[in-house]
Amino acid sequence: AASFGKCFLDRFPPDSFVRMCQDLRVLNAIRDYHIGIPLTYSQYKQLTIQVLLDRLVLRRLYPLAIQICEYLRLPEVQGVSRILAHWACYKVQQKDVSDEDVARAINQKLGDTPGVSYSDIAARAYGCGRTELAIKLLEYEPRSGEQVPLLLKMKRSKLALSKAIESGDTDLVFTVLLHLKNELNRGDFFMTLRNQPMALSLYRQFCKHQELETLKDLYNQDDNHQELGSFHIRASYAAEERIEGRVAALQSAADAFYKAKNEFAAKATEDQMRLLRLQRRLEDELGGHFVDLSLHDTVTTLVLGGHSKRAEQLARDFRIPDKRLWWLKLTALADLEDWEELEKFSKSKKSPIGYLPFVEICMKQHNKYEAKKYASRVGPEQKVKALLLVGDVAQAADVAIEHRNEAELTLVLSHCTGATDAATADKIQRARAQAQK
Repeated sequence: AASFGKCFLDRFPPDSFVRMCQDLRVLNAIRDYHIGIPLTYSQYKQLTIQVLLDRLVLRRLYPLAIQICEYLRLPEVQGVSRILAHWACYKVQQKDVSDEDVARAINQKLGDTPGVSYSDIAARAYGCGRTELAIKLLEYEPRSGEQVPLLLKMKRSKLALSKAIESGDTDLVFTVLLHLKNELNRGDFFMTLRNQPMALSLYRQFCKHQELETLKDLYNQDDNHQELGSFHIRASYAAEERIEGRVAALQSAADAFYKAKNEFAAKATEDQMRLLRLQRRLEDELGGHFVDLSLHDTVTTLVLGGHSKRAEQLARDFRIPDKRLWWLKLTALADLEDWEELEKFSKSKKSPIGYLPFVEICMKQHNKYEAKKYASRVGPEQKVKALLLVGDVAQAADVAIEHRNEAELTLVLSHCTGATDAATADKIQRARAQAQK
């Protein structure tokens, strides 16, 4: 009748008519004698559709509730998803059905329905004492952040660790590791880590910043002598101020390196121990700061302090090559501008680095007078370069012409500038022309 009467009305909005028809159909469905909820329209509106759905759920009339949700096109979260979640929570309470059958039935019904949390259903199963069913349901939960906390609550920590690692979420892995650390004794905890390389690596990173002693225990248990040696090296510089304590830590490092068959690292560590002891003795005898300087800086500091003999003895003790020692002394004496001592040093024996470095270092200190002393002692192959460094272009040209070396002639010619070097440039050009005849 209402539909017929609507035809005689102009501009009648159809929305209210459609909504009323939907409400009447819902009321008719729940008034059916199989359902037995004789609500009036006013009562229905007062209760709201959500309360009606809750009543149907409490009476386990899930199919009808879902049909109403679909008919009224309610949002998934408020409608079908919510009803299915209630159904699943009821299903896990049916203890006469096996865990496998219940889990399979729930997954077949729910699938990937949006708004349904398998972790919530698993939590209900765990609350009902069905731990294995809860674990099976969590297999369908796509979010590791929801799986892991419940697994920890169920005391399935090792499984939680595996899930956390699979997720690739380091924060989640750390959460499980700290839980495991408090739950297991140290031996079992370390054994669990050994079976999970990624977790072990993350925990080592954590220990490097938070628990150094635990890190040492990890290396010991794994017989990782190389890393243990590196640990003792870092420890010797990180916390210990007394030389004796640092040397003891370095000795532990050397022992570990020997066990790791890393003889180079072991020997280097022993050399560092000797250097530390020597540096402390130098501080006691000479004053000043020596501890923690490198070997080269120690030699340089001794030279700068006027203790050349001690520097040479140190070089012999640590087998510093002659060339390196000469470079160190040359640089230090030039920095001091101790030209007299530098000259004595240059005459002490034949220089293993030649005399061009003496020229270069003197010119770097803007002392041409001293540089010229060494230019005359430079060998033939570097003579031209040395003379050019001290500005003696004419003599450099004579040497280049004598050597008949085209590269040297070109080099000297490039240094000829202006009228002052015109005669030298002409001399080189004539020598070139004569050489081509």
